[in-house]
Amino acid sequence: MLPLLLTVTALIYAVRLRGRPVRGFTGILREIGAGIRAGGKQRGVFAAALAATMGTGNLTGTALALVTGGAGAIFWMWVSALLGMVLVYAENLLAARYQKTDRRGILCGGAIGMIRFGTGKRIPAAVFAVCCTGAALGMGDTVQSNAIAQTLRQYHVPLPLCGLITALLLGLILTGGLNGIHRAAGVIMPLICGLYFLCCGWLIVLHADALPHAFRQIIGEAFGGFRAAGCGIGISLLLRSLRVGFQRGIFSNEAGLGSSSMLHMHAEPGTEQAQCRWAAAEVFADTILCCTATALVILTAPHCDPCDFKDGTSLLLAAFSEGLGQWAGVFLAVCMVLLAFATMIGWYPCGAAAAAYLTGGRGTGCYLALYLLAAFAGALGEPLWLWTLCDFCNGCMALPNLWAMLMLSPTVTAPCRTQE
Repeated sequence: MLPLLLTVTALIYAVRLRGRPVRGFTGILREIGAGIRAGGKQRGVFAAALAATMGTGNLTGTALALVTGGAGAIFWMWVSALLGMVLVYAENLLAARYQKTDRRGILCGGAIGMIRFGTGKRIPAAVFAVCCTGAALGMGDTVQSNAIAQTLRQYHVPLPLCGLITALLLGLILTGGLNGIHRAAGVIMPLICGLYFLCCGWLIVLHADALPHAFRQIIGEAFGGFRAAGCGIGISLLLRSLRVGFQRGIFSNEAGLGSSSMLHMHAEPGTEQAQCRWAAAEVFADTILCCTATALVILTAPHCDPCDFKDGTSLLLAAFSEGLGQWAGVFLAVCMVLLAFATMIGWYPCGAAAAAYLTGGRGTGCYLALYLLAAFAGALGEPLWLWTLCDFCNGCMALPNLWAMLMLSPTVTAPCRTQE
């Protein structure tokens, strides 16, 4: 139901925005390139938002999509990314329009401001805020801490020690406020993105002779075409690839949840209208670039047919081992730890802003303490109910956000201007 609602909302806005941001995206890239070179607060906001979006799911999630949905799932991830670019573009456009300070003196921006002041409804805004705090504590904090702990456990790092170090490092950054978050994200994200893309590029070039076959697999299986013997063909493959691709794409870029506009509400005054363009670029980097690079490494690696694997982690390790040998595990562990920690940093402003809205600004200190406690506890074990709670919170975030976007869609009649 939720993927259908996301798709319908994206298509409505694609028509109303006249194809933006997909149309004219080269101009957006030029604008963002100039902004990154110029530095300043906007680069920190961009890095923090990308940190919240780009996580371990870009690696293991992409590999899992290949295992469960075949190579065709990557094509449908591309489609979901294009729809996601439209969604985050639109939600940031609306959030900039309705951002204001309420009667309590609390800045109500992002999805909360859009719902509260755009539709005039308090209850949906409160529902979104409650679920946003839960999603930040769960998917953005506890789950990521557990991923770090389980990764380092392979190198005999005790779980309590891992949780303590994670919480301490996180506390040092978060107590520095938004400036500390932006500085940390501005260091971690270029480092991890550069490291990962360089390695992926080298592995893809190493097995470049397999690239044509990889793209034939992606396109062919996306429409129920050929597949390795024993894995099934026909309409069932088409439907499975479509379903898995859309689900993994939505999970990866988080478009439609409202988290993007919550992060961009802290940008420099006067740049609110530019946030929709930067947000679209984040989805592009997350899914089109990172997930595609991961998929091509796997599909071009010798002896790595996704049909032969039962989980994404083992497939990912096998593919990188084809080029990195025994260092593949170390490389992936470093990537996992950095991405998970960056996600923890990136999600905190979302939850903190939602907590401030719910408590009138009085609960931010308590929320920070709870966030750090959850980071420590997440390393000690992963309760099975946590994933269910995270999925519930994400869905409950998306529903009021998409409802408000549909209600406000008639007010959007022209796209933001960008350089062509």
